[in-house]
Formats: sequence, structure tokens, C-alpha cells
Amino acid sequence: MMKKSIFVFLTLCLVLAVGSLSAGAMELRIYSMFSGADPASDVYEELIAEFKAEHPQVEIIDESATLDESVKVRIENDFASENEPDITMYFTDSQAKPIVESGRVTPLNDILANNPEWKAGFLDSVLEQVKYSDGKIYALPITGFYEGLIVNLDLFEKYDVKIPETKTELLAAVKTFRENDIVPMAAGLGMTPHYNIEHAILKVGGAKAHDSGIADGINPMWIKGLEHLEELYKADAFQKDTLTQDWSGARQLFKQGRAAMLVEGSWAINDAQNEGANRVTIVPYPRVGEKGNKSDLIAGFTSGMYLSKEAYNDQEKKELVVELLKHLTNKEAIKKIAEANGGLPAADVTPAGLTKPYQAGLEMFKNAAHVSLPIDAQIQRPAWQTLVDGVAYIVSGRRSAADILETVRQIELQAR
Repeated sequence: MMKKSIFVFLTLCLVLAVGSLSAGAMELRIYSMFSGADPASDVYEELIAEFKAEHPQVEIIDESATLDESVKVRIENDFASENEPDITMYFTDSQAKPIVESGRVTPLNDILANNPEWKAGFLDSVLEQVKYSDGKIYALPITGFYEGLIVNLDLFEKYDVKIPETKTELLAAVKTFRENDIVPMAAGLGMTPHYNIEHAILKVGGAKAHDSGIADGINPMWIKGLEHLEELYKADAFQKDTLTQDWSGARQLFKQGRAAMLVEGSWAINDAQNEGANRVTIVPYPRVGEKGNKSDLIAGFTSGMYLSKEAYNDQEKKELVVELLKHLTNKEAIKKIAEANGGLPAADVTPAGLTKPYQAGLEMFKNAAHVSLPIDAQIQRPAWQTLVDGVAYIVSGRRSAADILETVRQIELQAR
């Protein structure tokens, strides 16, 4: 009986000890965009694993997912309901407003100042670009992006088509590929025409027009840019179901070698060349208007890692959550992620081992006469979504570009 009692006592002690260890574990929640087909997802997972190995008492609750519209809503709802992750990767442009103005993210200026070696790893110009309108830094960028025209070199060579630099050359390429049953330009105009919108406006009207916004009036070049998309649609430049497809359907066409061109960014290059061993490169979108400039680009740093104010003010979490943020954004981490996704590094590093398409992209960025942020970084999301939804009406002739843009302008004014 005595032995049984001792056994029970020891068992209870063991259970209590395990429970105590479990209770002592520190949970840190994090959301990042490094998920799914993102080429940097493996590197991100390695960085998380490294941190967990160095801090075995920490349990990472990783909520990473591809940042589509539903995830954007989820994140903003988390902040609105005071249920945000400890670290959140999100936009640093106009779309940052809901989470910054929730008052639940920590300004990082003083934290960086107290960690000079960490701060020195970032390029000063990048930190300047991600400052919020109040002059404070709330998010730390890892890599930036550039956009352009991704082309299938095999198809251009097979049908002896010149990579277009002008409107005339673009329409000639469309005609040749259509005659050979190749989709000239894959696009999800009905659901994700984002990159087509901004390139059309930039390359018709020039950087000044593109960057003018819409609150103070409708720049005529915005109308002409959207009419350029309508002209391409009527020239049969896109796949038949472009008005019912999203970015994934368009990219699938391209990666299978069934489409010759794709307007996207550096994040898409790796995925676009995975199937059929098709050779690709990225070039500036053609100059399609007299005010357009051949080398102007859409590029920049529009996302970063935010630190929850609640986590930072929690004396038990504070040190560890800052360590995790530093681990994900130090120079070496940024270099690894830039090498994986071909993006522009936020640190003063030179990515090694980039494939030819990424080398072409970085060269394109260096040679740009002007670099513009995307239009969705300039206007509020409700206005931007109205513009996105309006493209299908414009290209199919159901509403004019001027009419859609006036609706967008009114929504922008209300959102400010």
C-alpha cells in the first residue's frame, strides 16, 4: 500500500512539473505573407526554426497566409477587435491606415536608436520611404519589389516577335501571337487587373500623371490609360475568360507556355517559369503614350513587420518579441530572403546566385528614370477596389473610364 501511495505521489509530481513547464512556455503569434507559392516561404520557415532552436521556451503560432482581400479584412478585424498578432507583416502605404490608427502598433524609432547595429543594416532611403505620415517608423521592411512585363522568350523567338517597347510594337505582337493561337497577354481583368491598371496609366501619361492621385481631380491621363486597356481587350490581347479569372488563372496560362506576356512583379517570376522549362525575362512595360517614358517603373518598399504595442508593453514578452523581430529583419535574414524572392533588399547587401530573370529585373530597376509606388499605395482601399471592379465594365464598353473614375474620386473623398 505504501509503495502504491509513493507511486501515485511521484506521478502527481511529474504531472505538475510537466504542467508547470507547459504553463511557462511563451507563445508569440506572427503573421507574414511568406506562404504558399511565395518563393521566400522556405527561407522564412528556416528563420522561424532557427529562432525556436535558440529559444526553446517559445512557441511560435505562425498564421502566415497569402495576402488576398479576405486576409486583409481578417488582419484589420484583428486589430479592430484587439486580437492582433504580436508581429504582423502588412502594408506600409495608404493601406496601413487602419492598423496604425488603431493605436495598437509600436513606433520603432526609439527601439532602432537603442540598437544601432540593427538599424545600420537598413538602407536609410528605405527607412525614409516606409515612414508613416506622422514621421514615425511603424514597420520594418525586408524586401521591396519591381513590376514590369514578364515575357516568354521561347515564344518570342519561335514566332520572331520583337519584345515591344512602343504601342505599335505591342499591338503587332498581339496580332502575331493571336494568328498562332497563343494568348498574347494573360490577365485576370475581371478580378485582379491591378498591375495592368497602373502600367497602362504610367506608360500612357508618365510618372507625374500616374502619381497625381485622384482626390484633387481626374487626370486625363488616367482616362487614357484605362482606355488603353479597352483597346487591348478589343484587339483580343487577353484570354477569352479574362473577365472571370484572377491572377492565378492568368499566371497558370503563362507558366504552361500558352501565353506570351504577363504584367506582374518580381514576386511572380519564379512561379511563372516553373512549368514547361519556359525561359522568361522581365522588361519595362512598353511606352504606349506620348507622355510615357520607356524606363519608368512601378517599384518600392510597401510592406514591413509591425510590432504589437500590447506585446511590447508586456514585460514577459517584450524582450523575446523584439528578438524575434530582429531575427527576421537583420541583414543576413534580408539577404537570404532577397536571394529567394529576387526582391530589392532593404539592407545594404548584395544578393548572390540570382537567376537571369532576376538579374534582368535588378538591372531594370537600376536603369529606371523614375520609380513610382503602385496606385493602391496612393488612394484609399474602398476607392481602389471600385477602380479594380470597374475595369471589366470599361473594357467591355458598358461604362466609360471617365464615369468609373468619377465614382472612384467620390469614394476617395469620402474615405479621407
